[in-house]
Amino acid sequence: MKGTRFREVTREALGNILREVKIAIKPLPRPDKWVFIVGCYNSGTTLLSELIGRHPSVSALPTEGHFITDQFKKDYDLGIPRMWVDREDMFRLTENDEGPDVVRIKKEWGMRLDLSKRVLVEKSPPNTGRTRWFQEHFENAHFIGIVRNGYAVAEGISRKGDPKSIKDGWPIEKSAWQWARSNQIMLDDAEHLTNFHLLRYEDLAASPKGELDKIARFLSLPSFPDISQENFSIHERNDSVKDMNQTSIEKLSAADIAKINTIAGFMLDRLSYERIA
Repeated sequence: MKGTRFREVTREALGNILREVKIAIKPLPRPDKWVFIVGCYNSGTTLLSELIGRHPSVSALPTEGHFITDQFKKDYDLGIPRMWVDREDMFRLTENDEGPDVVRIKKEWGMRLDLSKRVLVEKSPPNTGRTRWFQEHFENAHFIGIVRNGYAVAEGISRKGDPKSIKDGWPIEKSAWQWARSNQIMLDDAEHLTNFHLLRYEDLAASPKGELDKIARFLSLPSFPDISQENFSIHERNDSVKDMNQTSIEKLSAADIAKINTIAGFMLDRLSYERIA
């Protein structure tokens, strides 16, 4: 047993050394633009990253960027999956914060990106609280925010709560607050950003090509290829781009809806989502 454990520790140590060597020799990414996709969990950030990554001038990280660097705290590691506003103090960064090692983050991300592309894309819902910091430290940073109906988002966050952290999923009132507060931070911080584009999940589902071409203009890129007939593997689904709001909303009880209205009604109104009685 001791020998087996020694070999495991040795392999881990060698793996860490090899990773450090790779980071050290990795060239620093220098794209025309860094693009950050932000928004609440379950709002379509994964779908949007997948769609934008289909552009021939774009390279998008294959998973959430905060999982690929050791410089940011992970919501899952802290026992608050899909609930970063519960520890806002550990996730929030502005231009006034010194923050983590910028060069290391860029190199860690660069190991998973095609650096020959003009535009490099990262998406992580917790980075919604760090947009002002990214603008300060990433050259020509552009931000694409996506919002989605709060009833559908709250239902999804509650349903997908990690059973390792919370057995029966998140209470609907906490999920509603995660949606409301993260969008509040995103919209308020957007007033400090030079390049910010906002879109709605519902509009993306209704007209993927139209919304993507708006993004292309925002990023000064040629139009996107037509993806209307393509399927995408997004979490547990493999399907074309569809609005899944009604499916989620139908799972809510009257009590759930009342709690969402009480806790997140101010953001439903701000984003012009019609309240359900």
